[in-house]
Order: sequence, then structure tokens, then C-alpha cells
Amino acid sequence: MFGRKAAAALDNAAAALHDTGKKVAGNAGGRVGDTIANAVLAPIRNQINASCTNCSRGKCKKH
Repeated sequence: MFGRKAAAALDNAAAALHDTGKKVAGNAGGRVGDTIANAVLAPIRNQINASCTNCSRGKCKKH
């Protein structure tokens, strides 16, 4: 249904939410960004059979 490019876009959006939250409110803001990403992006991302694209590039902040 979705491909590698969609997985990369969703991973980048989740990372951007984490970074923005962390810039605004420190570690608590990063956790809020993660919570939003998990609620909004995770259901779509779970349909994609690709591993974390940020891990493969060494840019993942969660794994």
C-alpha cells in the first residue's frame, strides 16, 4: 500500500515533531512530540513493512 518513500516521510515527520517539541519545552516537549507522532502517524506507519529509515541513516533518536 505504501512504499519506502512514504515510510521515510513519516519517519522524518515524527523526528521533526520530536525536535520541535524539544526546542520549545525541553525533554518534556520531546515526549509530547513523540506522543503526538504515535497518535497521528503510527497507525499509518504500522501499515508499511519497512524498517525505520532514520535508523539506517544513523539519524534515529528513538532506537
